[in-house]
Amino acid sequence: MSGLLGVDSGAPGVALPRPKVLPRPSAVRDRDNPSLYHYMAADPALPIDRELRVEMARDLSRWTRKYLFPTFRLFCLLVIRSMLIIKRVLPFQLSSARLLSWGSVWFGKHFVSAEAQRVILRHFVIESQLVNFIARNAGGGDVPECDLFPIRAEELGHVDGRNAVIRHDVNTFNLLLDLGEAPRADVWTRRELSQLDFSDLDMPELEIEQPRYFALDLMTSLYATAVWIAVCLDEPTTERAINSFQLDESLMGILANLTGDPTFRSWVPCRFPTWLGSPTGDPPRDLHWHILVHEYAYFRLRQLRGLALTEGRGTT
Repeated sequence: MSGLLGVDSGAPGVALPRPKVLPRPSAVRDRDNPSLYHYMAADPALPIDRELRVEMARDLSRWTRKYLFPTFRLFCLLVIRSMLIIKRVLPFQLSSARLLSWGSVWFGKHFVSAEAQRVILRHFVIESQLVNFIARNAGGGDVPECDLFPIRAEELGHVDGRNAVIRHDVNTFNLLLDLGEAPRADVWTRRELSQLDFSDLDMPELEIEQPRYFALDLMTSLYATAVWIAVCLDEPTTERAINSFQLDESLMGILANLTGDPTFRSWVPCRFPTWLGSPTGDPPRDLHWHILVHEYAYFRLRQLRGLALTEGRGTT
């Protein structure tokens, strides 16, 4: 991982000075044996902020991902499937959103690495920003925006009387329902970039703390989180959560239509939202890919915001 901290960060689509410059490649790595993690951090084609790429690569290099994760993944998938079957056949539903909130916050503060915390908090913020971008630009003034923007682990529990994970999923479902019912909504017509409202696409300052006991990597943390969701939520809510990842087909399609940029569609792993179930048979992996799709879309929207500003200056 030598040299990763030299990868500079900057807003996409905007030319910024680059005070940190990587040394010549031959000086920081063995060209006959390139590092997998260095590649992830340095790859300029990945539509993720440079600083976040560095943190993701550092997180993936943790020993927990290499040695603990493979066995833990199998255990988690078994528990998730077992809980779904048990709750589906029981004549009553067992659930506790309060328990989900308490466990999520406790687990995040004590066992999730700082890099993984950042990715998870960013995802909650980014998905709300994507929902609001679509509501503002396609809703015709008839679609409400959401206000779920957690900046610390404590805000992944109960927020305004409801669990943040449940609110997170519900916001996207309600966006698409509202668009389908709003008389002036238009999700198909391309807009000029100068006509789109790119406001509120900046990332707030996140308050990240080092875990108190143990630092699990992102992949292991997501599988543990998925198990806790399956344990704490009733079967219909869990099924909705599993299928919520497939809403990315609609979200990315709308973004592609509004901006005229087909790139958004190319990132969706599952293109058939009316097929119910995990696209890969592995819900936590679907969640991980879902997070990455939204990171890509967020990066691209801010690039387009930069282009819109440039075009606006060029026409004045």
